[in-house]
Amino acid sequence: MGKEVNSNAVNLLCEGTMIVGDVKTKNDIRIDGMIKGKILTSGRLVVGNTAKIEGDVECGNIDVMGVVMGNITASGTVSLKSPARVMGNIVSAVLAVEPGVMFNGNCQMVKKEAHEPKEAAK
Repeated sequence: MGKEVNSNAVNLLCEGTMIVGDVKTKNDIRIDGMIKGKILTSGRLVVGNTAKIEGDVECGNIDVMGVVMGNITASGTVSLKSPARVMGNIVSAVLAVEPGVMFNGNCQMVKKEAHEPKEAAK
């Protein structure tokens, strides 16, 4: 008697929580804490105001309001919302940047089908 898996599940890393290591998931994830490692998801990643990521990110879509120190590769949209700080390169199909965001790096725009994130957790 296995449990049904909710495909709409959202992973949450709360403020004050720190993970050292890579994170892989198929589902959406919101980070308000700190991760030192690579993040890989085919879903949406939300980097909250209190979040800090030190590592590369591969995702479907991403909303950044916190700090990302690493490269971001998204098959869909990268949305940088004030007061986000991103130090790294961005590869995405769509990039949206609000006033007040600090972005230091290069950006490469690619067609959505040109890049799909690597397979997340099996």
